[in-house]
Amino acid sequence: MGVSRLAYLGVHATDLGAWTQFSTDVLGFEVCRDSEPGLLYLRGDERHHRLTVHVGDSDDVAYVGWEVASHEALEAAAGVLEHEGVEVRPGTPDEVNERRVLELAHFTCPHTGVRMELTVGNETLLYPRFTPTRPLSGFLMGDLGLGHVVLLSSDVQAAAAFYVRTLGFGLSDYVAAPDGAPVGAFLHCNPRHHSLAFFRVPMSPRKLQHLMIETQSLDDVGTSYDACLERKITKSSLGRHPDDRGLSFYFRNPSRWLFEYAWQLRSIDPANWTTERYVIGHGNGWGHAGLFDPEA
Repeated sequence: MGVSRLAYLGVHATDLGAWTQFSTDVLGFEVCRDSEPGLLYLRGDERHHRLTVHVGDSDDVAYVGWEVASHEALEAAAGVLEHEGVEVRPGTPDEVNERRVLELAHFTCPHTGVRMELTVGNETLLYPRFTPTRPLSGFLMGDLGLGHVVLLSSDVQAAAAFYVRTLGFGLSDYVAAPDGAPVGAFLHCNPRHHSLAFFRVPMSPRKLQHLMIETQSLDDVGTSYDACLERKITKSSLGRHPDDRGLSFYFRNPSRWLFEYAWQLRSIDPANWTTERYVIGHGNGWGHAGLFDPEA
């Protein structure tokens, strides 16, 4: 009765014009025809949209949308959250219409301050079929959802435990500093290794660290890396993480938070998974040079 997949991400941005060009020229996403002044709908598969960009005076996350299977599942999730002392509110008719869903409820995450939305019936479009706006084979979304989102929290263990208790996530693994202190927690809600993660980054100006999009081919990562190098927006070299095993790199968007484009991430069996632990710098993974360098 818990969350089944990451449905969409909404963000605020101070420069919608830059986002429009970035979305088509770099991400390869379509700008939907029914985008409005002050609101971009960005499409990456058969869903009406996967990203929404709202004009605003900040450059950070606005909300994170999660799918549940039914009205009954939504009511059950809301009941568990309220039992934990978290207020859950129904979406307004305007919000339901704007998100293109049948039903919406939302709460504020007590560990990040981010608005989390639980949705039923996200709109799907068969025609016109999604076509990447630059030469790409496409993105692995569908039953696995949009990808994964990483939010910042001062206590990653408490944040992870909250989502395990309330929304049925499973704990994939922790990443620890060399002294053993947990700095990252990674959670799954389907066979994707993780759809939600929390990282501890003191003094960060944002709540959102990155959004991962999984590509259909290795060449998609490579050509995207070249496109980002050309525009001088790469944040890291190519690399492979020890936990999700995907080959990936990170790059900046016009709002300065990060996207990760990745290929061939690890799939898991949620019913038979045992939580793992990795230590930074103990021979795990390779590459991603520059990822944790301070912002210029």
